[in-house]
Amino acid sequence: MLQSWHLFSFQTTLLAAQASPRDMSSKDWCATTGVLVLLVVPLSCFTVSLKSMEIASARRIARLLGQLRPAALTWVSPVAASAKPRSFATQRRPNGLQLPFSKVLIANRGEIAVRIARACQEEGLATVGIYAEEDKGSLHVQRVQEAIRVTSKNPGPIAPYLDVQSVVEAAKQTGAQAVHPGYGFLSESAEFAAACEAAGIVFIGPRPETIALLGDKVRARELAMSSNVPVLKGSPFLDSSQHARDFLASERLPLPIIFKAAFGGGGRGMRLVRQDGELNEAFERCTSEAKTAFGNGSVFLEEFLDDARHIEVQVLADGQGGCAHLYERDCSVQLRNQKVVEVAPARIHPGLRARITDCAVRLLLNCNYRGVGTVEFMVAGGLDDPEARFVFMEVNPRVQVEHTITEEATDVDIVKTQLGIASGKKLDELGLPGGPGHAASTLRGFAIQARVSLAPGGGSEVSAYSEPSGEGVRVDAALYAGGKPSMHYDPLVGKLICYAPGEGDEAFQACRERTIAALDSYVIDGVNTNKPVLRGILRHPEFIKNEVLLSFMARHGPTLAGSADAAASTSQASKPVSLKRQELSVSSPLEATVVQSCVQEGQEVEEGQLLVLLSAMKLETEVRSPHAGKVLKVSAVANKTVSAGEDLVVLDALVPEDGEGAAAETAAMASASRVRLVGSAMADATSVWYGKEDGVKPCQGPTSSSIRLPAPRHNHETFMKRTAHHTALLDQLNKRLQVVYGGGGEQSVEQHHARGKALPRERIKAVLDPGTDFLEFSALAANDLYDGMAHSAGIVTGVGLVHGKEVLFVANDATVKGGTYYPMTVSKHLRAQQIALENNLPCVYLVDSGGAYLPLQDEVFPGRLHFGRIFYNQAQMSRRGLPQISAVLGSCTAGGAYVPAMSDENIIVKGNGTIFLGGPPLVKASTGEVVTAEELGGADVHTSKSGVADHYAENEPQALAICREVLAHVGEPTHPKHPEVEPEAPLFDPNDLLGIIPEDNSKALEVREIIARIVDGSRFHEFKHRFGTTLVCGFAHIHGYPVGIVANNGILFGESAQKGAHFVQLCGQRRIPLLFLQNITGFMVGKAYENGGIARDGAKMVNAVACVDVPKITVIIAGSHGAGNYGMCGRAFDPRFLFMWPNARIGVMGGSQAAEVLTTVKQAQLKRQGKPEMTEQQLQDFKQPILDKYETEGNPYHSTSRLWDDGIIDPRDTRHVLGRCLRICSRAPGEVSTGGFGVFRM
Repeated sequence: MLQSWHLFSFQTTLLAAQASPRDMSSKDWCATTGVLVLLVVPLSCFTVSLKSMEIASARRIARLLGQLRPAALTWVSPVAASAKPRSFATQRRPNGLQLPFSKVLIANRGEIAVRIARACQEEGLATVGIYAEEDKGSLHVQRVQEAIRVTSKNPGPIAPYLDVQSVVEAAKQTGAQAVHPGYGFLSESAEFAAACEAAGIVFIGPRPETIALLGDKVRARELAMSSNVPVLKGSPFLDSSQHARDFLASERLPLPIIFKAAFGGGGRGMRLVRQDGELNEAFERCTSEAKTAFGNGSVFLEEFLDDARHIEVQVLADGQGGCAHLYERDCSVQLRNQKVVEVAPARIHPGLRARITDCAVRLLLNCNYRGVGTVEFMVAGGLDDPEARFVFMEVNPRVQVEHTITEEATDVDIVKTQLGIASGKKLDELGLPGGPGHAASTLRGFAIQARVSLAPGGGSEVSAYSEPSGEGVRVDAALYAGGKPSMHYDPLVGKLICYAPGEGDEAFQACRERTIAALDSYVIDGVNTNKPVLRGILRHPEFIKNEVLLSFMARHGPTLAGSADAAASTSQASKPVSLKRQELSVSSPLEATVVQSCVQEGQEVEEGQLLVLLSAMKLETEVRSPHAGKVLKVSAVANKTVSAGEDLVVLDALVPEDGEGAAAETAAMASASRVRLVGSAMADATSVWYGKEDGVKPCQGPTSSSIRLPAPRHNHETFMKRTAHHTALLDQLNKRLQVVYGGGGEQSVEQHHARGKALPRERIKAVLDPGTDFLEFSALAANDLYDGMAHSAGIVTGVGLVHGKEVLFVANDATVKGGTYYPMTVSKHLRAQQIALENNLPCVYLVDSGGAYLPLQDEVFPGRLHFGRIFYNQAQMSRRGLPQISAVLGSCTAGGAYVPAMSDENIIVKGNGTIFLGGPPLVKASTGEVVTAEELGGADVHTSKSGVADHYAENEPQALAICREVLAHVGEPTHPKHPEVEPEAPLFDPNDLLGIIPEDNSKALEVREIIARIVDGSRFHEFKHRFGTTLVCGFAHIHGYPVGIVANNGILFGESAQKGAHFVQLCGQRRIPLLFLQNITGFMVGKAYENGGIARDGAKMVNAVACVDVPKITVIIAGSHGAGNYGMCGRAFDPRFLFMWPNARIGVMGGSQAAEVLTTVKQAQLKRQGKPEMTEQQLQDFKQPILDKYETEGNPYHSTSRLWDDGIIDPRDTRHVLGRCLRICSRAPGEVSTGGFGVFRM
């Protein structure tokens, strides 16, 4: 060893002398060489060959010298200071392993590479690290004795770590006899494990065939089932979203479901689908993320267990019959499937622990597992319930990020255990035999891990770094002062692990308090981290009380950062600014690789338009234009790495005219694009991962806010009473719907089916894409008219997807009076055509009608909006280029014959389908000719002789199949716009609406409670928050589509009306659709308000709503009365769609107000007549009929029966319905605003 030491000293001096800057003073040079000596001394302790020591030290010191600067001492000292983690247990089992290999290549980076290197070096093993060119400054490169750069034919900084050939070649070149894959990257690659074995290199992990088995999530499920381990219902591999829909339909598996990457893990490649409209996007995003993260885009779907716990078991197996566990971890604190805080062991009932750990051990024994692995479960119900349901999720055949807390809780070194097992040792030989219950060790206390991750904002360099120390505190990190954490990789930069001995709640709370204290003393300056959020988690009552579910972060995330967020949001309060033309650079919000430049020089762009697509931290980030303007220069080049702040695009833009500083600030905030701006960077620190893949959204303007509301108290008496009340209303709605779904009565339906004919909804379903839903309009039309026998007015209308395109359907119901047209039938048909015209929708007519209902001919035939208007509309639709397809499935008589005749293409069914202006009875009466219906106008006649029909079908199923085929070849007049941002579920559960809406509409309803449960991410950028507070206005997204929301939060005052008019005009100029949430009793009345000009202010709002030329959608969530109905876009103001909730009421005024008004009038009349006023009983007798009348006529069923709305919907479905409507609206031509008013302040 003496000889090695002298060589090191000589080599250090020589290299230092060669690299010494000429202008460095002797004092600085001495300081530098002193640092180098400190770095070299520890290396002399390792008993490795002289030659390898020479090579390793020379390369290492050369790299260090190449990076040194005058502040060398500052730069290096933190590295030396954190050479070992501050841990309270340094000699864990196993140790002194006497391994058959002496050199290990660590095929990973960051903190896990540092952790593995330490374990190897403690066992006397030489270590080799790998690095990509972009990662050469990472700490793990400095912590190994030898490092080698790896490359890849594929572009990007991640590719080298995923290149099997390059990594195996690096092991061969450096003489490594074993490879440790860590976690992520190639750790779950059967190909990599096999390549190592083929090269004679020990792979420190499971056998290749085991990795392949467990990496195939479908086969892993089968293994679990054969091992008698409970699983969720799931699919085979899926090759398309349509395949997923087919599976759901065949298995009758309801939503929610979750898409999962078939290969890989770590929370990547997972997308939850709660509503049908989210399925296509979720499949595409999951496939894309799986391919990016794991190199394989295969996915499958599973039943989703709502509000469960994530419990995972750490298992050790030697592949020789020995298998044991190290208890479990509670990993339920997750955000978008990424773990944030973990606890070991879980605070769990011993009986439940025994059941779960037994399943985990049995599963791995059954596949002859070798190595350490984690078996993940979801637990429904309380952890204190020994009989709680649990289901298998997956096996991670590698070391976990959170292995640290199991080490602290059991005093077992998991990485060294991996080394021992890989060397062929049995668990018994490692001192880890499976004892009672298959446990390899006893528990000695609680441990908590808090994952410290980078957050948006801040600088790119760590200016100061100091790890906490003391009893029970450990840090596994890859940071140092002066370091620049790469944004190309995982944002996890450090793991704070704290331990407290003992058992029970007292020990856990001691551990929690120790973690908070250590977090407070953990210094990471210069970059933003999620530390404030971690504190909020550790202090949250649900965490303290062991009540955390997987929805915890989604429900509480925005509030966890605490007061820091409030302070920041105050500092960012918006103020009015004027605008001017200015050259503006849009820069990269982070260090990243350019995936695609989406604009060209000279191109005009709109505000929010996608400019550049970046990739960082294994996720995509979109950079959107902060303003409208013209592209002057594009600097972004595909596959090029850009730094944070580096210019990507230069615009000639319209920017705030408040100085360059303000303009620059606005540009910087906008160019952060996909980084959510919720008042402050600290609010965004609730997320572990940032980027497009995880649904991080831009906002409408430079600031945005998540709605802050208290969590609903589900067990509160009021909540439960309201839930019961609204559940009863929904039961009533569903009963009424079931009646109309049944058609015109049992006998009529039987006769209909006997002729080989399906009901209208069945026919529509046969044409729709399998598994997709149908947005039906006015299902209860005419429900209390025509003696209650004209169910759905005898016609079914709505929009569905065919070959992925929205199509409007009009389907006659021949079981209702032979499909004849009542007055309301005509109105409903016309309403459907209006929807098609307004939104550029193709139209399908499923015809089975006897023509006009003759007893009411005077209400059907002659008027402007009567029967003839149907054919006028068809002509207009044809002129506009809207495709119209007819399938004649039954009778098509008299004027109705023009429906197929005026369609682009039509199909007719042999036997049942007929088309004629006059039927056999009329022909005989008029001409005396006797002819059958088939001879007069059957399928053969019209396809071979008259040419009225284009396609002949043997039967109805064939006709519907032809209809679907025809639609496959129909172009779209306009394509729906894609969502501006990726859809994201609200943070607040829409199911809670039933417990939030008051039973009595006269009670106050905080409308933000509604908004929070229908908008993406519960983010709502409120406009004029402090002015006109009874009207809530603001910008949001629903299913990714932008929307301006106008919502009542009380009576409309003058200020409210001014605010509403202003906001509506803004949306008109910005071309943003409007959503009105109506709960209005009207405008405020009284002397003071009349004197203040309430009529003037109200008129301005009514004017604005009438004139604005963007799509408008209205939902009546409670009351809709008086002129407030006009100002809030009632039916007369042409909303594209209008829906009502079951609790809604509509009328010129409420029943009680009407009764009081009419009572006053009556009393005045009696007084003029000299008669006494009414007695109490007379008053009651006078008012009651009025109250009854207004209750009946104000009821939503009265409204929907007369088509005053487009249907009554379940409040919980509001978001889904609105998302469908916004997508439909997006098909309309992007016409330029005609103006008619300018933005003005009132």
